[in-house]
Amino acid sequence: MKNKNILSTIFVLLIVLFSGCIASETNPNKNILSEEPGNDIFHNKTFMFEMKMPQGWKSDVMWQFPYGGMINFVNDKYPWWPSGDDGAIRTDLKTYGTLAIFRVRMDTQLVPVGYTLEYARSQELERKEGIAYEGYTELGGETAWEIIRKYRTVGDLYQRDIHVIHGKRSFVLNFNVISTDVEKRDNVTAELEPDFNEIITSFKFLD
Repeated sequence: MKNKNILSTIFVLLIVLFSGCIASETNPNKNILSEEPGNDIFHNKTFMFEMKMPQGWKSDVMWQFPYGGMINFVNDKYPWWPSGDDGAIRTDLKTYGTLAIFRVRMDTQLVPVGYTLEYARSQELERKEGIAYEGYTELGGETAWEIIRKYRTVGDLYQRDIHVIHGKRSFVLNFNVISTDVEKRDNVTAELEPDFNEIITSFKFLD
C-alpha cells in the first residue's frame, strides 16, 4: 500500500512538471531566457538576439506577425504600453506626461535581391520632416544606418532608429520618447539615452 502511495505521488509530480513545461512552451509572451548574469537573450522561432537590459527596463511582450516580429521594452518611470492607437497614447500622455520605449523589429522575409542598406536609407529619407541627424554606426558588429528625428505626432516625439540588414533580413532598433512638453522630452531623452547606447553596444545577433 505504501509503495502504491509513493508511485501515485511520483506520478502526480511528473504530471505537474510536464504540464509546466508545456505551458512555458505555448505561452506566446514567454520568449525571454536569461542564460548569463547581465546578459538577456530574446528569441522566438525566427527572431533571436542578445543584449544587456539596463536597470529600470523590462520586456513587455514579443509580437509575431505573418511577415515580421517585434519586441517592446518599457520603463516603469516613463511607461509606454504600446497599443498602436493614437487615442490610447494620448490617454497615457494625460496620465504620465512623458512616455518612453525601446523596440526591436525584424522582417522575417528575406529582403529582395538588390535591397541594400543604402536603398532603405534613401526610402526612409524621403520623409525628411524632423530629421536631426543621420549617418552610419554599428549594430551587432555590422554596419548600420542611424537616423534621429524630432517632430510632433500626438506629442513632441524624439525617435532614434538604427537599421541593419543581417542574414538577408532587415532589423530596426527604435528608441522613442514622447512628451506633451518639448523641454521635458529632451530632458528625459538625455536621461535615457545612455541606456540606449548600452543596448547598442551589447546587441548581438544569434544565428
